[in-house]
Order: sequence, then C-alpha cells, then structure tokens
Amino acid sequence: MSAHSIVSCSQTCQRLYRIVAGSSHLQLILELAVEGLRLRRYPSRCMPCGMDTKSAAERLVQFRRWKEAWIRQKPSRRLTLDIPIKISVVKDGLYACLVFGRSPKDTIEIYSLWMEEGQHDLNLWKRHELDIRVDAFSLDPSENLLMLVQSCTDSVSENHDEYMLRVHLRTLNTALPHPNARMVILGQECIPFRHHYHISSWGDIIATLLQGYGSGMLFVWNWKTGEELYRCSNAYGYAYLSPSSIMVCVSKSSGEALTGNFIELLDIHDSSHGLVTLQLPIIGSFPSVEVFSQAISGDSPNLCDDIPISPYIQDETAERLVIITSHTSSGLHFFLLVRPLLQLLAKRKQMSSSSELKPNLLSWDEWKQGTAYSTNSEHLAVGCISIWGACAGFVYFQDLRSEHESPSTVEVPLVKDNERVDATGVFLDFNPRPVTRALSRATPTECDDTLGSRRLAESLSRELFSNGILPDKLRCFTVNSEVDYLFMMSDGGHVVLSKAINRPEVQQFLY
Repeated sequence: MSAHSIVSCSQTCQRLYRIVAGSSHLQLILELAVEGLRLRRYPSRCMPCGMDTKSAAERLVQFRRWKEAWIRQKPSRRLTLDIPIKISVVKDGLYACLVFGRSPKDTIEIYSLWMEEGQHDLNLWKRHELDIRVDAFSLDPSENLLMLVQSCTDSVSENHDEYMLRVHLRTLNTALPHPNARMVILGQECIPFRHHYHISSWGDIIATLLQGYGSGMLFVWNWKTGEELYRCSNAYGYAYLSPSSIMVCVSKSSGEALTGNFIELLDIHDSSHGLVTLQLPIIGSFPSVEVFSQAISGDSPNLCDDIPISPYIQDETAERLVIITSHTSSGLHFFLLVRPLLQLLAKRKQMSSSSELKPNLLSWDEWKQGTAYSTNSEHLAVGCISIWGACAGFVYFQDLRSEHESPSTVEVPLVKDNERVDATGVFLDFNPRPVTRALSRATPTECDDTLGSRRLAESLSRELFSNGILPDKLRCFTVNSEVDYLFMMSDGGHVVLSKAINRPEVQQFLY
C-alpha cells in the first residue's frame, strides 16, 4: 500500500484516521515516504541490525533515532577502515573496494555499512580473488550482478592502435559468470588507453563510459541479451532517467573548434523518435565539465538471500537530481530535476507521429524554467559531490584571503600547513515531499544553531541560488578541512567521508 493511499484513507473518516494513526506499520510507511523512501517489495532474508526480527513498532523507533542523529549531525558510530583501496563503490548499504597488496591478483572486498549496536568493525560479506586485472567495476545487488571492466593493458593490440573494451558479467555473491547473461563478456573495439571509466546499470541496462582528456565514448547494452542499444563517440557524461531512458551530455565541434555542449534525452529502445536535444550555456568538455548522478537501485526478486542490505529503498515517485558542473573560471553548476526531463522526452515521443514535428533542439532559455537551476559559486569542491535522490551533498570551501587577493581556485583545495580554508559540509534537498503537505505537517528545522548552521545556510542560499530558487531543505555542518573529503550516500542512508583514497572514514548516522 502506498503512502498516498494511506493518507487518502486516513482523510475519509475518523475511524480510518484512528486506524492509520494507531498502526506502527502504516506510520513507518508514511515516515519513509517523507524521506523519499519505501519498503522493498523483495527484501533480503538477511537484513542488517536485526531488522528481520524487529516488529514494525521497533523499526519505527529505530528509524526515528537514526533520522534524529542525521538531523543533529551526531553519528552513533564512527570508524576508519585501514584498507589499501584502489577503487571503491557504495551501493545499497554495501561498500565494495578493489584492494591491492593483499594478493598477487586483483581482489574485491565487499562490506556491509550497517553495524549492530556495540559493533566497532564493518562486516566483510564477500571477498573475491579475480582471474583478470580490473580498471573499473560496479555492482547491482538487486540483480546479484558484479560488472568488471578488464584492464586496458590486457586488451590492447601489439601495435597499440586497437583496444577491446571488455565488460565481464559475474554474480555478486560468487564472482562466477552470471547465469542470466547470454554473453558473459560484452566487448567493443574502441580507442585505446582511455583514462577514466564509469560503469553502472539499472535493471537490464548497462552503460559504460570511457573518457580521455577530451570527450569520451559511451556504450549501452542490454546485459541479459548482449544487444548493443546505443553508442556515442562524443559523450562526457550520462545519467539514467528511467529504466528505458537516459540523458547523455555531449560536446559538439566543427573541425577542431568546440561549438557547444548539449544534453541529449533519449529512449534507448527507440532513439530515432525519442530524442530531445537541450542546449547548455557552458564551454568545455571532460575533464573541465563533469556529470554527477545517483547510482540507481533496483527492487528485484533476483536479490540474493544472504545479502545484508536495508529493507528501505528510494521511492520511484520521489524527485531525483542530476548535477552538471564546470571546472572553468565561470564555475557554473547546474542542478537538473529528472521528472521534468522525462516530461520533455514523453512530449517529444507523442509528437513523433505528427507530420508537423518541430525541431528537437531547445535553447537554454526554452527548457530551463522549472527544470534546471544554475549557480556560479567557485567554492564548491566539485570532486566531492554525491547525490542520493533529490539530495546533493558536497563540500564548500570558504576562501579567507582578503578581497584584494586573487580569487580562490575552483578545484578541490589540498590544504597545506601554511594555508587556512574553512570547509563546510552542505546538503541541498530538492525533494518537495508531497506526503508532508498532505499530512499538513510543518517541515522541522534541521540545522544546529549552536554551530551557526542557520546563518551559514542563509548565506549559502544567497550565493548559490541568486535567482531566488531555493531547495526544500538546506543543511550545513562543519567538516575538517585538513585533507580532501568525499561524500558518498547509499540507499541505506549512510554517509562515507573519505579522508584519503586509501583510508575511508565511515560515519553511521543515517537510516
């Protein structure tokens, strides 16, 4: 039963209102919906923190306690992992890392971020010694899927002019070839020695982006059938809009001159008709422009039984966010809402049958209203951006030099002994929470006045959103600026603050 159905029933009569108000299970559904969450339809049989044995009333109390810890920024548990990490991924409350030095082979270790009361170490769920060298990997617990991008040094030809991209499809719990994949290795020839990889999946779809110093190559497959659905040779970022549609950020040029940056919205099953091109008012390509989006979580019966993940998952009806950020001197950052983008794509597909089909290119002024918000703060640490649903987490660095000195760099500052930079953790939440309005509840204050967070939030609101458009919530707190930080948020609601690439610090105060 959905949260909106529960609210409708409670407003029918006094009797139903009292039934809803007195049911811990229904109240848990409502409070999850306020945070953009819902119960999984296919939960794991091995829930963390004893959730599988707790009653609805106990889980409601537990959820409220974790939420309060998050609001007050006082984590219930804190630890530092002493792991030599090469690559790490956070997904559905799992922390997976490619470690080095412990074995001659590449090894992936998967930990549960959920910790029991009194626990001081993360639980190691799986450890896989791989038979290939890996340049990138990702995972999808809902499909029991582990995706491995084989190292380019193993895949380049002798004359170094041909590179075969190889994506290995394994099971997450055994690292053996996935039984649901018709082709357990997806391959595609492309330009050798790219420097950056990004791979992710949603349902049956896998997208792999290879990037160099300019724009990159994007390949999209149906991993169960092995069919290639889409490819693009001038992409520098992408994000899933739905299980069947994506947005691709592309740079277009005439000869050697860059003509502009655009967003292409497309239905990957029908890219000929379902295509909308949106203009972006920025100049540059990767690495000067980057795209940040959420690692999408699925809810599937293919979830393996012993995986220790949360019974909560993001509600599909909640808003989601994509951020496009520029490292150039302009320091532009674009906050894009997914739902209006899907509406633009649906409108285009409806018009495709018309003989008077209008051009599919929309200028920035034509499509930005209600869809994209831009800021020009140069103090955002763009390398530290993380997104969960409609909430964006990042680090804001305040330059304390005098106004007559040169402005601070837009890159992530590495603080030296003789420098002083104030760092602030910021979470912008664009979830409008219609359930909250339906329940006629006021949004609680979520700033700690003792830290001056409210005053800082007001200052940031003026700087980040000078156009007057504000997020539903803006939450600030002080962070240590002696080293770089990286926020990573999983669907269980955990936050990982990485002090250094090989020593992640886990703070558990989310739901």
